[in-house]
Amino acid sequence: MTQNDSQESELHHGSAARALRILESFSVLRPNLSFNEIEMKTCIPRSSVFRLLKTLTHLNYLRYHAESKKYSLGPRVLSLGFSVLQSMEIRELARPFMERLSREFNKSVNLLMLDRERMVFIERIRVPGRMDFNISVGSTVPAYSTASGKVVLSHLDDNHLAKIVREMEKDPQAAKYVGKNGKKLAQALKEVRQDGFAIYEEEVFRGFRAVAVPILTSEEIPYAMDIIVGVEEASVDKLKTLYAPKLIKAGKEISKVLGHVESDQIKANLSSTRYDPR
Repeated sequence: MTQNDSQESELHHGSAARALRILESFSVLRPNLSFNEIEMKTCIPRSSVFRLLKTLTHLNYLRYHAESKKYSLGPRVLSLGFSVLQSMEIRELARPFMERLSREFNKSVNLLMLDRERMVFIERIRVPGRMDFNISVGSTVPAYSTASGKVVLSHLDDNHLAKIVREMEKDPQAAKYVGKNGKKLAQALKEVRQDGFAIYEEEVFRGFRAVAVPILTSEEIPYAMDIIVGVEEASVDKLKTLYAPKLIKAGKEISKVLGHVESDQIKANLSSTRYDPR
């Protein structure tokens, strides 16, 4: 490879990374962003933002709304996401168990996966109700503060978890939940490992609670299954005593279907594992 080829490759790689950062700046809470908001969230030079937005819009990865002068994700991003989802076997295998839970509690049941420092909803059995939490397949929530995030983080190996914690510490919002040198999060994950489930109680978003359990596979990174309720629908005690045991049972059944073998030795190792903050 010549020096010019190397420089060109580096340029394209940088442009691709920046384009992905722009796409990742959109979320369920911020589905529409202005030029200035995108520039601030991505920390990409203004001239590059202008050029990339023009390209992404032309390719239908973004849409520009002239009335509000804001951008939103375009249909081509959605088609990519659904292509990935359609190839995920776990969604089909977990669905019967999720449907059973949904019928039993008359509540929506969600399946999530870890994507860096966030949890992504990859499957949802939705029960229409007066409370809709504005969640759909593809929505994301922080891993550091949510029940689904904590059950997944609690089952990661120390190296993987330490890497994620280092990234979280760069985010002022996340740092409050991670604590100095990750100690606050480490304590929370220790309790989750001991309980076998995690509870969310209005730590970030007000008005609802959640209970989540891990779904283990033969792969390194587990999934999470959760049920979200309004604060007036179920107390924390009810989530722990009524919802959690049923979720744990279903989670273990799905894990078994996915090929996870939980021997007594594995249980002992998991119970003794501790994330050692720096």
